[in-house]
Amino acid sequence: MRAYEGIKILDFTQVLAGPVSTQMYSLLGADVVKIEAPGKGDQLRGTLSDTEMVTKRLSPAFLTVNLNKRSLAIDLKSDQGREIAYKLLEDADVVVENFSPGVAKRLGFDYETLKKRKPDIVYCSISGYGQQGPRSKDKAYDSAIQAAAGLFNLNGHAETGPTRIGIMVIDMFTGINAAYAISSALFRRERTGEGQYVDVAMYDSALMLAAAQMADYMVRGNVPALVGNQSPTRQPTAGVFDTKDERKILMATLTPEHNLLALKLMGLEHILEDPRFATLEAREQNLKEGLELVSAAMKTKTLDEWLDIMGKAGIAAQSVRTLQEATSDPQLEHRGIIVEAEHVQGFDQALRLVGVPFVANEDSPINRALPPGKVGEHTEEVLRELGLPENEISRILDLNKR
Repeated sequence: MRAYEGIKILDFTQVLAGPVSTQMYSLLGADVVKIEAPGKGDQLRGTLSDTEMVTKRLSPAFLTVNLNKRSLAIDLKSDQGREIAYKLLEDADVVVENFSPGVAKRLGFDYETLKKRKPDIVYCSISGYGQQGPRSKDKAYDSAIQAAAGLFNLNGHAETGPTRIGIMVIDMFTGINAAYAISSALFRRERTGEGQYVDVAMYDSALMLAAAQMADYMVRGNVPALVGNQSPTRQPTAGVFDTKDERKILMATLTPEHNLLALKLMGLEHILEDPRFATLEAREQNLKEGLELVSAAMKTKTLDEWLDIMGKAGIAAQSVRTLQEATSDPQLEHRGIIVEAEHVQGFDQALRLVGVPFVANEDSPINRALPPGKVGEHTEEVLRELGLPENEISRILDLNKR
């Protein structure tokens, strides 16, 4: 039995953060009904991909966060669409939305309205900055939140300036936080019988990601320097270095003990007798010179040689891989977090996508999943479950085709 079998979720979200949160449930057995606008549906269907996938309205990014969900196409701005949504609410456990603040209320689908119909509903709103406050109306995408939360200034080089983190880290982390908030509310409902409203903001998630740096600033007033691939610990052996075979290695020597051990393995322990490198403060002040010495030493051996040496010594060192190299690692198969989605429209073979990022005894591995289909592909099925008459179902399906 999957953890969330028997739980029904109405998913009014699109793009990444919202769909990530609901997929954490759909892959663990929940019945997630994804409500999409007739026609184009979720805007992520047609973005972040090439022309062929955009035309099919099935971008890889959309596929990977909408597994095991059923797509229902209804117009929430119409009386009929709202009535269908209200009917779906009758046996739902959770509602998740990421409309701009205020939109759900205008549609008549906000928490205060829905809890009158279903007092034990768990309702999660996901937005950029939260539902209230001076920035609640600001437009928000991942990169905009990174900029607003100061993350650009934690990522980059002093020479080139602040840099965006290269993945949609805020969207993904916000989705996981939303799933955690929903689970907390469901657990509370088990104890009290009461529903709950949870307000999840991308901005809060971004600040949580930078909690250690935020603490250093708020407690000590320290402003982190732009150090690029070097460690914020400022150890000269920590960072990314070129090897003899022109490959790159990441050295995570975060403590003075690790730094000393790495220097010994490189044959550089003598530099600690040099006043420029004898103390942590001195090493920080002369970091450029220290890095030059370490960089020269790292070029004396190949990547594999260094990985073997550092690995045997217990130092965390890794090759700086491409995505192609990372996805071919046998550890992925061993962990079982890759799922295969079969019968995807326009594909002859099953697609391999990232699924649930943890292993949990009887719930794992989850190595098969139903792919998302066309916009509204499950509309007829869902409407039948609601008991709508055939002529009404036919009329709705006809309207969706226009």
